[in-house]
Amino acid sequence: MIALVRRAACAAVLLSLVVLVPAARAGAGEPTMGLDQARPGMQCTGRTVLRGSEISTFDVEVLDVVAGGGGAQILARAGGPSIADTGIGEGFSGSPVSCPGPDGTPAIIGAVAEGTGDYGNRLVLLTPIATLLGEPVDVPAARRRARELSTPLTFAGVSGPVAAALRTAGRKTGRMLLTAPAAPRAAAGAEAASPPVPGSSVAVGLAAGDIAAGAVGTVTYVDGDRVWAFGHPLDAAGRRSLLLQDAYVYTVVGNPIDTEDVTSYKLAAPGRIIGTLTNDAPAGVVGRLGAGPARFPLRVTATDTDSGRSVRQLTWIADENEVGLPTGTSSLTQVAPVAIAQAAYDALRGSPVRQSASMCLRVTVRERKKPLRFCNRYVGGAPSAPGAGPAADAATALSLLDTYNFGVLRVRRVDVNLKVRRGLHQAYLLGARAPKRVRRGRHIRVRLRAQHVRGGRFTRTVRVRVPRDLPLGERVLTLTGTPADTTGADGGDDQGLSDTFEVTFGDESDEDDTGGPRSVGALADAFADTHRDDGLTASFRSPADTDGEHATDDVVVLRDPALRFSGSAEVTLRVVRGR
Repeated sequence: MIALVRRAACAAVLLSLVVLVPAARAGAGEPTMGLDQARPGMQCTGRTVLRGSEISTFDVEVLDVVAGGGGAQILARAGGPSIADTGIGEGFSGSPVSCPGPDGTPAIIGAVAEGTGDYGNRLVLLTPIATLLGEPVDVPAARRRARELSTPLTFAGVSGPVAAALRTAGRKTGRMLLTAPAAPRAAAGAEAASPPVPGSSVAVGLAAGDIAAGAVGTVTYVDGDRVWAFGHPLDAAGRRSLLLQDAYVYTVVGNPIDTEDVTSYKLAAPGRIIGTLTNDAPAGVVGRLGAGPARFPLRVTATDTDSGRSVRQLTWIADENEVGLPTGTSSLTQVAPVAIAQAAYDALRGSPVRQSASMCLRVTVRERKKPLRFCNRYVGGAPSAPGAGPAADAATALSLLDTYNFGVLRVRRVDVNLKVRRGLHQAYLLGARAPKRVRRGRHIRVRLRAQHVRGGRFTRTVRVRVPRDLPLGERVLTLTGTPADTTGADGGDDQGLSDTFEVTFGDESDEDDTGGPRSVGALADAFADTHRDDGLTASFRSPADTDGEHATDDVVVLRDPALRFSGSAEVTLRVVRGR
């Protein structure tokens, strides 16, 4: 049996701008019907949004009541002219189904939850309304075991190779990662939305803004400020603190073949924050209208240093640290690498085969005066891999925040400064010249010969200190550069990005037996260790030590912010006595 959303939230395009609206008090809940009143042949009506925000109806016939692993469900057949071309697809989950009671008054009997994989997407399973309403809005604050996320996510504001890498990572991990363009300006500028009612589209978001991530489904039931939706879990993680948003539906994309990769789905965009998702339960998601959840800004600035053009992103990240990271992974860890890669692509207006970049990432937390930070430089690249190195480093560093178990970490803001340029700003060492006789403890001048990648030759002079304890006699001075960064296992295509996203969205949430960093200071040190020094280093060895096993420690002798030196060069000299 194939779930409409593979027991997950429905596919959607996410809006690039989120506007807050005041809390609205909905009316009392509609009448409901118990499972014992379900009869084969009952002619009922489903409600959902097929375009814009206007609720449409479709026909539903009850076929039977069946047993399921999580309890009884209602087997039904959907139909009618409104869904004749598409059937029931992703985005319909949570659609309320109302049947006439004994006195003819319609009452909600259940919510669309699963499909059966039939050709045409007509046969569906409904979660009984009593089961869904049995899920509370407020959940105890017990920490849950970290688990793999199972819900497909849709990213909006991503395009080109970043979108392709996300889809590739989804196929590798077995998790649906969907991409779509941002919502139209008309949706972002519309007036304040009406309170949700059964049949309205609703979105659950990890992030909103220039890069948005989350899922869209349908409201099943509203009672005062309490909202039930989806008819199945998002991640079945219990207590949550995610964005609850209204949504705009462009259309329903029809595909009669319901498979893991090909099915009907709603092309939709979340809109304004209307509340907080508080419970991610087995029978559905539950939230409360009003104030949105705790969140903090992720600001990414990417500058094309060739043209001076800058791209600035502002994305709001739902902060679940106060509720104990129920899925074991933060929204920040999942969204930030995608945002960084997209910013690099947008700044360069493409993905040149050869790229160079630098990135400084800073996380400001309430628990420490100084921000957690690191800076790195990148030289490398491949087709379809914009910002692969920066995205991978961001994923590594930010995942450290998720491992902090010795207190609640309150993130205030995250800032990323990314500079990108075309070409490999790199030179290869060709040789070196140094004085024939040197004295211990003195600095010597070494003249390097090098050649720019696809460019001319040049010379550079560096100062190298001869160690005071270096043995007398003949020694080999080795100068070693830093190789170009690779973007993946095979060094090509979009492997770097898809590998990073595969780790980010895969099952990597097992707890560390060591408990992770024991203090915020230790966390800051681990975060800073993401930095890699790519300077030119020098070391001394005996001519007989051909493998360098007993060489002196590498000492950085050159840091060029505009050029990476790669390769190595050696020069033989003699260490003599004297001051």
